[in-house]
Amino acid sequence: MHFALPRLLVPRALVATLSVSILTACGDPKPPPTPDPPQVTLNVPEPNAAAPTLKIRVIVSGCDAVSQLAIYDRDTFIKTVPYTSGSMDFEIAPNEIKYTRGIAVDLALNAKATCSDGRTNVSQPAATKFLPVTKLVKDPDPNGQVVTDFFIAEGSGTSVNFVGCGNPTTGIGTLFRVDATGALLKSVEMGLPCSPYTVYTDVSPVSDKRWVWTPGLGAVAVKSDFTLSGRTKSTYTLANLSMMDNGDALIADDDSFVSRLSHTSNNGTVKWTFPSEWPLIAPPIQRGSDVLVAFVKQADVTQSNVLQIVVGRLDANGTGTLGLVSERVILDYNGTFESPPLASFSPDGSILYLGFPFGSGQSRVQACKTDLPGCEGGALKWTSGNLPAQLQFILPFAAGSRVAAIGAQSVWFLDAETGAIKNKDGKPVEASGVLRILQVQLGRATSPEFYLLNGPAVEGAMPQEIVAVDSAEKGELFRYEISSSLSCSVDNGNRLWMRLGNTLVQALPLADYRKVLP
Repeated sequence: MHFALPRLLVPRALVATLSVSILTACGDPKPPPTPDPPQVTLNVPEPNAAAPTLKIRVIVSGCDAVSQLAIYDRDTFIKTVPYTSGSMDFEIAPNEIKYTRGIAVDLALNAKATCSDGRTNVSQPAATKFLPVTKLVKDPDPNGQVVTDFFIAEGSGTSVNFVGCGNPTTGIGTLFRVDATGALLKSVEMGLPCSPYTVYTDVSPVSDKRWVWTPGLGAVAVKSDFTLSGRTKSTYTLANLSMMDNGDALIADDDSFVSRLSHTSNNGTVKWTFPSEWPLIAPPIQRGSDVLVAFVKQADVTQSNVLQIVVGRLDANGTGTLGLVSERVILDYNGTFESPPLASFSPDGSILYLGFPFGSGQSRVQACKTDLPGCEGGALKWTSGNLPAQLQFILPFAAGSRVAAIGAQSVWFLDAETGAIKNKDGKPVEASGVLRILQVQLGRATSPEFYLLNGPAVEGAMPQEIVAVDSAEKGELFRYEISSSLSCSVDNGNRLWMRLGNTLVQALPLADYRKVLP
């Protein structure tokens, strides 16, 4: 019986010992803490880029090793990149981006990193705008500019040069030619100041010259080798210029005197002058052996508000002081000399397009035949519908098959045969926000491309936005805006070149942009 107690006590002692051991094991040591997620940073060195590729920089910390790094635009996967450690730079190719929202729209790039132990994290989004282009040219001088503020592209393929007018430190207007690397090839002092309104005509295939002219200041004929061979007199106040078939210029001054200036006249002597007693409303145009002039006249002095739009015909090969060979009254209308209708001839001179303002900020365009009197019945080709804007300019383009009706912020494209609006969904192409249309750039003579150059509505402002249209029916192709200034030109191969700030870029063929859009 004395052995029974120890046998009963031993199990209790063991139970007590085990209980203490279990309690000790549950409270110490504590389990290891869960590791923090990795830290991921993505930034874009140039957040508003027009370039062949989009460059990004990524940093990942907090991983022993990164097993995967994926790049996204919002939630849309773009690509994975071979990240190892530290700060690493990568490039995103144009064909790796989805353009479901359009070309050059805002992207929100982010990077998702996965550590080798499975931990993940995502960077904050980096706001980016990217316009893919074929070529980017920068001046070796960080403060240098590859081309002049406004320029024209000549040549095609790999043989494209750029001609532009600038005012160097001498203050003398100088014409420059540079190649596609920005290297200076030629320059010549023109003796005329340059301005944002300086115009460059195409090169005449007959004279091998183009006219460079600045409204209010004058014009000079420039041969392909940069020799100067014709110019207006220094006292001449130039209002408008158009080039004739042989390379001569039809010029008009502020008094509506029209003259023919030879491309070889170095002293400004003209071949003939038509001293119009009535104000011109459109640039004169050659039509075979004739020159057509459009002006507003008052036929009856007793009716001061009843004016006539007249198209007169001049002898293109005349001499001395010319009178009209004939004239046709195109239209009678109520108006004033101070506010004439907008007017523009078709490229062949057979049509005079007229833009009339109406109430409630609306306008209409009429197409009147120049070979018939009056603008009704058979002489009226068409009248457009009401356009909800006051027009600033009427411009035929695309070999005369389209007519651009340009307002302060909007452009309508009209069918030159019918006057029907050809814009996609009937909606105008517009400048962004409060920007205004400052300039337009056309494609080559027969092409349907059209570019709006938009900027602030202040005196002397430079364009900051380009809107590209590959055809009226397809509508806007892309728009791109920068904070400094831009300009553009189209080369002989119909490729678009843009000055963006100090750099020069060649856009992709417009068809390449169009095919990636939904």
